[in-house]
Amino acid sequence: MTKQIVQVEGKSLQLSNLDKVLWPKAGLTKAHLLNYHASVYPFTKVHWKDRALTLTRYPHGVEGEFFYQKNVPSSAPSWVKTHRM
Repeated sequence: MTKQIVQVEGKSLQLSNLDKVLWPKAGLTKAHLLNYHASVYPFTKVHWKDRALTLTRYPHGVEGEFFYQKNVPSSAPSWVKTHRM
């Protein structure tokens, strides 16, 4: 399992499973997705600020079953804001 810690606007993020294949037909991994998000972040961050987020999790890639993660995990950084909706 690949792990990496990156800094984003002064906050540390621990990334894991970077070599996990998310889109098998295209051969794209979690690292590809994160690199894409990092490249568009300067242009999109204003639209993400103070917005609700729900995660759709695909533990076995996009061709497998999925579930919605509604609650923040206990391992989340202390700077992650949560609100009841």
